[in-house]
Amino acid sequence: MIPYLVHLLPTPGWRPTGFIQPDMASYMANAREHFDNDRFQLLYGNPFSPSYETRSIYFQPMTLVLGLAWRLSGRDPGLVFTMFGVLAAWSCARVAVALYREVVGLEAWPHWLGLLVFFWGGGLLVLAGLAHSLVTRGTLDQLDLFAFDPGDGWWFLSFGRNLIFPTEALYHALFIGSILCICKRRLRRAAVLALLTSISHPFTGAELLAILVAWAFLEVEFLRSRVIPRRFLVTLVGILAFHGAYYLVFLRGFDEHRQLMEAWKIPWLLEASSFVPAYILVGSLATWSFRRYPLARRYFATPRNRLYLVWFLVAFAMANHEFAIRPIQPLHFTRGYEWMALFLMGANTLITLFAALPRRLGIGPGALGITLLVAILVLDNALWLARFPQIALRFGRREQEALCVQSPTGFRFSAGKGDLLHWTGFRISSDMDDLFEWMSGPENRGSLLLTRDPYLGYLASVYTPLRSWVGHVFNTPNFPVRMAEVEDLFREGKIKDYWAGRTVLILFDRGSMPGQEPDWLKQRGSQQAFRNDSFQVFRIKPTERPIAGRNAGTVRF
Repeated sequence: MIPYLVHLLPTPGWRPTGFIQPDMASYMANAREHFDNDRFQLLYGNPFSPSYETRSIYFQPMTLVLGLAWRLSGRDPGLVFTMFGVLAAWSCARVAVALYREVVGLEAWPHWLGLLVFFWGGGLLVLAGLAHSLVTRGTLDQLDLFAFDPGDGWWFLSFGRNLIFPTEALYHALFIGSILCICKRRLRRAAVLALLTSISHPFTGAELLAILVAWAFLEVEFLRSRVIPRRFLVTLVGILAFHGAYYLVFLRGFDEHRQLMEAWKIPWLLEASSFVPAYILVGSLATWSFRRYPLARRYFATPRNRLYLVWFLVAFAMANHEFAIRPIQPLHFTRGYEWMALFLMGANTLITLFAALPRRLGIGPGALGITLLVAILVLDNALWLARFPQIALRFGRREQEALCVQSPTGFRFSAGKGDLLHWTGFRISSDMDDLFEWMSGPENRGSLLLTRDPYLGYLASVYTPLRSWVGHVFNTPNFPVRMAEVEDLFREGKIKDYWAGRTVLILFDRGSMPGQEPDWLKQRGSQQAFRNDSFQVFRIKPTERPIAGRNAGTVRF
């Protein structure tokens, strides 16, 4: 809740959207695609494609639910997404508690302390950052504490942080639910949840299916276990084949999606300097559970303990797949999944340690030892969450407002260290609300938005039915090329051939606009269509044929 409470702090002239991280808004852009055409569509197209005729080839249950909630309630997309996040986090937490109770138990106080660590435990990332800063520079900056936490901590190398991200909370609920069903030997439900995970997210679905297939294959083919029927393995293999056929074969058959797949091949790597401090605490507890051969033999005699080991090995391999194939965002396979597997393997060791400290050291020293141990375990997440109010207090309302104004979206502000940026979440001004309301009017139906600010283009896909030439950086086909084309338009008035056949809306931020209408706009017969204190929009009508509706017009690439 802390990031959201900080996000909701009042800033004069700006309202919080509920999207506390940049990618969050894209899910609501996807969701409204089910309804933004003339009729409801079960499948949806990429909202960041500039073409209104982009193929509807995607389906995710979450996106459909979000679309229905938005359409039926008529509420702000950010509010819908936030409320969905509350339900997803609550569901994920309940499933996680159920798994913990099944594996560890909740009979005594050490178990409850263990539950706290399960949710909010981490590693030694902060201490590693502290040591590195002191040794190499002799000084300490707060940002150095998270130097080894990938993505400034937003890749969530342990479990608890995922609860603040609505989509990740859902994916983790499905993932953990499938593991829980296996522990309870409810294999049909486990397979159904694995299928739901598959159609919900390509990375999480592939990770869960790879884990379950590897474990079931070990049990059925190598160990000849009677606990796992062969039909369960066959079912999982079938779901995995479906997963690959949809994401790697069917979607690849569409040119726009192939362009996106190339853009997604990003070497976001899980470096050893990150995973060693992130997993060293839970990894040590896990290995202590089978530190000697007799202990290991007894520990791995049960299928569920073998599942935890396979879970970790497969997840860790997928998070480091750059050693085998061209990397495709390996960090997407982290999200705390490896950490959770190690925790479950070492949970009983941790519980035993909690119970032993008061007996061996006495109540007072034992309580102090437990407090110190828990503090070390939760330090990474505690300090990461503490950064949100710290940032708000450090910059203050006036400075934050001024920094927001520097970007029309109020999306991010500098933390005062080079190019390092802290995400504050999307904030929208009253002028932006007026702009989006006007853009949603019937007179703009089928128009293409051209703006130099990709965040305005991005948000236009969230708050209006229009399409923009540039939008979400990773979901806009050929994003760098399109940004260059827009820059050519605003600097030199170069109109691309594929803009000429449709109505275009050229959006200016009045703070950066020349004193008068540029000559190239006048030459194109533009008309001022909208104006307020912050924005000015010019409409250029098509030179070939009119656009009849949202689905009309074709952009050739």
